[in-house]
Amino acid sequence: MTRERTRRLAPAVRPLAALAAVGLALVYAAPAAATGFEALSSHGGTVLKVCNPTNSGSSTTCRVATLPGEPGYNQVATRNEPIIVNGVTVGTQYETVWRHCTDLSLYIFGLRVQMNATAWDGTGLAFNVNDIQRQVRTDQSVSVAYHAGSPAATKLLQNAGRTFDGLNEYTGSQPARNNGWVDFRVDANAHEQAGTSSAWSPWVLAKVRAPEGYALQSFAVRLLNSDLADPTDETSIYTSAYQPICTSDDCAPDTGDDD
Repeated sequence: MTRERTRRLAPAVRPLAALAAVGLALVYAAPAAATGFEALSSHGGTVLKVCNPTNSGSSTTCRVATLPGEPGYNQVATRNEPIIVNGVTVGTQYETVWRHCTDLSLYIFGLRVQMNATAWDGTGLAFNVNDIQRQVRTDQSVSVAYHAGSPAATKLLQNAGRTFDGLNEYTGSQPARNNGWVDFRVDANAHEQAGTSSAWSPWVLAKVRAPEGYALQSFAVRLLNSDLADPTDETSIYTSAYQPICTSDDCAPDTGDDD
């Protein structure tokens, strides 16, 4: 938002000093800018990075103003595919990959989902995506961000971490660590039974280094529906997605938890 202000200077005020004062006033009065990508921890007990759990319009943590969130990247791939559960199309998954213009092993992997209100099981409810999880290399750092998208999601990124445990899949404040996956906690549902619906998720973005490039892989993304009274009724599906290539044990997915 641009603010314009006209001010007549008193004759005794030096022009340069006045301009400096106005500049400082504008800096302190301007809205806070998006903070951008946040690094995820790869060790220790604190797994989750808190982003925007209350969907606050003023929160800037993990938020980027434009896609892919940083300058100097070119789009190198884009695709979409239907999300199918029990033979029913419950939504669409959208993906885009960007690569840095000069640092060619640095990528940003972006994904969002659009859900519909079609019933997919005996409850008659729409499929709810509570967590978007994607595979990454265990030997590389990961930074995350989100963008509300267009159309804009009304529910944003709550938190993210290197874990395979989503909503209601762990007890306590922190899930078990798994550096082979990044979990994005969202709430995409076209027909929420209580509260506000958000058919679109935000774009969830993972900035990672992929020295061997990337490829379309099966089981690269897990979509979890677990916002239920009985956690045993949770449902998750795996979808194909772009993923950093790993050809050695050094970057292979974890076989266990690393607390």
